[in-house]
Amino acid sequence: MRYIISTFKSEKKLLLIALLIFILSCILGILLALAFEPQITKLFNTVIRKFFQNLLKNVSNSSDLFFVILKNNLRVYLVILTLGTISFGLVSAFILITNGLIVGIVSTIYAKQTSILKTLLLILPHGIFEISAFVIGSVASAIFLKEAISKKQPNLKEAFKKFFALSIAGALLVVFAAFIEAFITPIFAK
Repeated sequence: MRYIISTFKSEKKLLLIALLIFILSCILGILLALAFEPQITKLFNTVIRKFFQNLLKNVSNSSDLFFVILKNNLRVYLVILTLGTISFGLVSAFILITNGLIVGIVSTIYAKQTSILKTLLLILPHGIFEISAFVIGSVASAIFLKEAISKKQPNLKEAFKKFFALSIAGALLVVFAAFIEAFITPIFAK
């Protein structure tokens, strides 16, 4: 646990950069949703509805929902870790940007249809942990690039330790986020 905390401290610049990428993408998503309001609402209502109908077609209870969400989010998380590492963080940045745009657009559309409070209640409880996991995974995927371009001699052993510590921390957050999204978020949806 101490090593994970010290890794967070030593990689705070990367954490802030990844978080900034996500936040700026959310803001851009909000601006796009406001600027292209009727068209983007129609498009996203169609696309999002189809996506969730496909994703949730065999879900009959909260436990089923938990495993569907967990499988989907772990898949994204593993893509961040694997392809993100191979691409030295570029795939991870793309996923953060995509998620930020989607969160910004969908939350804006939903807030206009319901309320800002309800939208926040549906997104924040699980979103804080899910996005944190994706940010942490993105940082883990950039560790090797950072180590390769450092002025000192690259320390691959240390890079692997940091990668592993961050990967485990992020995976635990993915599980926790899926639990909240499956068992707690539906309470707010009523």
